[in-house]
Amino acid sequence: SGGKVLDVGCGAGIFTALLAHHGFQIVGVDEDPEIVAYAKGMVDFFRSSARVEQGSSFDLSRHYDQFDLVFSLGVVEHFEPAETIRLIQEQARCGRFVLVAVPTRFTKYAAPVTDERLYRRRQVSALARRAGVHVKESFVYGDVPTRFARIMGILLPKVIYRGVQHLCTYAMGICCVGERR
Repeated sequence: SGGKVLDVGCGAGIFTALLAHHGFQIVGVDEDPEIVAYAKGMVDFFRSSARVEQGSSFDLSRHYDQFDLVFSLGVVEHFEPAETIRLIQEQARCGRFVLVAVPTRFTKYAAPVTDERLYRRRQVSALARRAGVHVKESFVYGDVPTRFARIMGILLPKVIYRGVQHLCTYAMGICCVGERR
C-alpha cells in the first residue's frame, strides 16, 4: 500500500483502477487513443484515483525513476525478442522492480493465438536478464483447461503438480519478477 506503480500497456484499465483501490499510486499507459479513452472511462466508473495516459511502451522517458514497480501484462510477447528486450529495459528505467507476464502456448485454449511469441518460463527469464534485470522469481500461473490437467491435478499431490507445471511451463501464463541492476 502506498507504493507507486506503472502499468505499461494498461488496456481497458481494470487492473489500473483496482490497484488504486488497494492503496497504490498508479499510472496506466497505453498507445492506442481509443483504448486510453476507454481506460479513463473505466477508472471513472470505478471512482479510482488512478491516472491513465497515452504513450508508447518504447518511450517511457517521462516516467524514469518514478515508480517502485513497473508491470506489463500481455505486452512484450507481441514483439521480436530484440524489441522485447528493449521494452523490458525501458520498463526497468522507470522503477526498481519489473514484472512481466506473458501467455504460454496453452493460451490457445482461451483465445486464438495471433501475433504472440510463445515462450517457456526459462526463455522469459533469459530475456529479462538480457535486458539487465536481476530475476528474483519466475513462475507459471493458471491451470490449463484440459482433461489431462484435471486428471493430473487429481492424481498428483498439489506440490508435485505445481512443480510439474513450473518445470514444463504447463500453465496459461508466465510471470517474471526482477529488480533493476
